[in-house]
Amino acid sequence: MNIAFDHLVHLTERPEQAKAAFEQLGFTASHGGRHLSWGTYNALCYFKPLCYIEWIGIADMQTANTCGNQLITQLVADSQEGSGFSQLAFRTNDIESLAKQLRNKGFTPIGPFPGSRQRDDGKLLTWSMLFLEDDTGGAFRYPFFIEWGDSDDMRMNELAPLMRHPIGSPSLSSISLYTLDLDRAIDGYRRLFGLPVPEVRHDEEGTYAELTVGGIALRFYKADDRPSTRPFLCRIAGIQPRRRFELAGGTYIVSES
Repeated sequence: MNIAFDHLVHLTERPEQAKAAFEQLGFTASHGGRHLSWGTYNALCYFKPLCYIEWIGIADMQTANTCGNQLITQLVADSQEGSGFSQLAFRTNDIESLAKQLRNKGFTPIGPFPGSRQRDDGKLLTWSMLFLEDDTGGAFRYPFFIEWGDSDDMRMNELAPLMRHPIGSPSLSSISLYTLDLDRAIDGYRRLFGLPVPEVRHDEEGTYAELTVGGIALRFYKADDRPSTRPFLCRIAGIQPRRRFELAGGTYIVSES
């Protein structure tokens, strides 16, 4: 399966405030745009190699409630709990072929569906999104998949200035996720991506199982103290000194490695 980690979706009431907070820390961040057919808007922070954090807000709840996009439906549901990380996206260069591979593995793909937004410079960005029918029983969340209208090389050239940060050379290193059934979540992700049995490790958050997928480490924790299946922590490597901070319901840790 030819996939790479694309972005982390962080739901927040004010994406512009999250953007400003990252800029104050020394990151380069940018205004994204509005998804008029979804009732949402976003701000972005890009990292090499071509991945990013998306801070997304709901500007029109009525449109968001009726647009029919599964990601937006998830965001609306998450908004009842509050701001915080919501979803992961993995990039592919052939979303139709990926859908066939997923069917062959026993999954039920939903889509692909088109998406677009207009940048401030007038360019229309386009993409396709592919979701999976939820067979998890609410124990964990599957990611979704995206194919961009422009090639990776073209996007790399256009986004290069946004991947340069005054604070240093940061990269997204890991994302931590809650699950209500750790074994079931690991089995689901292993089947989805064709992964080996994970290592069990320990850190300040507790005991977790780690899978590396498309260039990002995913750390799965049993949600013993809260009934959640959302991502809850994002680690950014390549920055000194180490610091941990809360932002719009999500936790970020920046460190050298």
